Amino acid sequence: MRGALLSLCSVVCTGGLLLGAAQAMPLEYQMAQATPKPEFRVVYDHSFTPPPLPATVQVVQDLLDIPAGVCSGFHAHGGPGIETVLSGEIVVQTRATATTPASSLTVKTGDAYTIPVGAVHNVCNMTKLPATFTSAFLLLGGAAPVTPAR
Repeated sequence: MRGALLSLCSVVCTGGLLLGAAQAMPLEYQMAQATPKPEFRVVYDHSFTPPPLPATVQVVQDLLDIPAGVCSGFHAHGGPGIETVLSGEIVVQTRATATTPASSLTVKTGDAYTIPVGAVHNVCNMTKLPATFTSAFLLLGGAAPVTPAR
């Protein structure tokens, strides 16, 4: 019986000491252990040569929500840009030019694509769920962010 009490005492006493030690840790240490850290992740890595840049370039960044079954309408941007889908899925339809054929690109959550300056394109959400994406454009010499196509 005495051996059982000694064993129980050693477990309780040791447990109490460990608990006391945990409570004695500095708050900064405890918070550092529990605080989630930001995660860096490359979403898109693409090299392109921008047109000659004037002394001032305007950077425009947008967040766009596209309801299910809706398209933006064909339009162009006044500078090169990159667009990243944050949620959902979109289809980017690009009109043909004298040097490039028409194209269609499906872009899903986490994917990105580039838009050359002046490329006439249409962004559609052909799914039954909403889609959200962000775009960032370098506008040269006071160019309009968006120009509807004819």
